[in-house]
Amino acid sequence: MYAVTKTTQTTQRAVCMLLSAAIVTVSLTFGAFGVQSMEHVGYSVTVTQLQ
Repeated sequence: MYAVTKTTQTTQRAVCMLLSAAIVTVSLTFGAFGVQSMEHVGYSVTVTQLQ
């Protein structure tokens, strides 16, 4: 029983990590497309650091 529980936890962890990586990848991809489309429209974004 312990081996089955351990295997299930390991599988859940692996699936969760894969889903997290996929979500981050998709988010970054859409973010990059958004920035790219704003460049073509003539928008500009300036980031300043306050000290």
